[in-house]
Amino acid sequence: MTRVLLVAAAVAAAAVAAVLLLGRAPDVGGAAPEAPLTVRTSFDPPIALFGDRVVATIVVLADTHVLDTSKLRWSDDVAPLARLGSPQVSRTTQGRLLTVSIAVPTVCLDEQCLADKGPMLLRLPAARAEAPRRGGGTEHAKAAWPVLELRGRVDASDLAKSPLPFRSDTSAPAVTYRIAPGTLAVLLDVLAVLLVVAGIALATSQVVSRTRRRRAVDRRTDLERALALVREAQSRTPRDRRLAVGLLARLLRPRDAALAGTAGDLAWSEPQPAADAVAELADKVEQA
Repeated sequence: MTRVLLVAAAVAAAAVAAVLLLGRAPDVGGAAPEAPLTVRTSFDPPIALFGDRVVATIVVLADTHVLDTSKLRWSDDVAPLARLGSPQVSRTTQGRLLTVSIAVPTVCLDEQCLADKGPMLLRLPAARAEAPRRGGGTEHAKAAWPVLELRGRVDASDLAKSPLPFRSDTSAPAVTYRIAPGTLAVLLDVLAVLLVVAGIALATSQVVSRTRRRRAVDRRTDLERALALVREAQSRTPRDRRLAVGLLARLLRPRDAALAGTAGDLAWSEPQPAADAVAELADKVEQA
């Protein structure tokens, strides 16, 4: 019994030591790929009905020590299948092996995907990949697609029935509106009336504004405006009174030399022209 226990303990100790040694073993970077460049293809599912979603997957295996994988290129032509979106590309590296997976969502919506009788065995053009070698040249690889079996959704027995056995409701769905047509018509009518009223109001305001501007035009003569300036200058600074009276003197020269002389003397007299003298001159001009 003691010998059995000793042997078992020795075996367990050896197993523990082996595990520890393997766990501490250095990473050798993975085994070398079988070929510098390999292409694989698959369909998921391999058998589908007309109109079903099928994912066409291309897997490219590349040796990073032999190839410049930054310039890796591949073809993902899946015609006559129709794409349902952009391909989903994923890259993983393990040691010197780069794995690129390209998943293309597709669907069969073309008559080329249907056979007159039985399922359609669809064969796509070979998937290809290429990458430049680090030592020069280009590495090429290709792989044939597996056969994709496509089956129709309607068989001869279904077409022979009358009426045809539709599996879904073929009636048009009920029409819905964000705003009911009647309500929208009323709102549009109200909006049209408001626009008409706004147009009339705008036109009226323009006419009134032009009329006021025409009435506000100063139709007085130069002499009348100069006399009005003299009246206003009575309550202003002496300099303003000199300027107003001087303007009045220039306008009076061709009309009344005596009044023009009086106005000129007042404009440049010393001391400065007083407000009373300016008012007296304005009264004489108005009387004349």
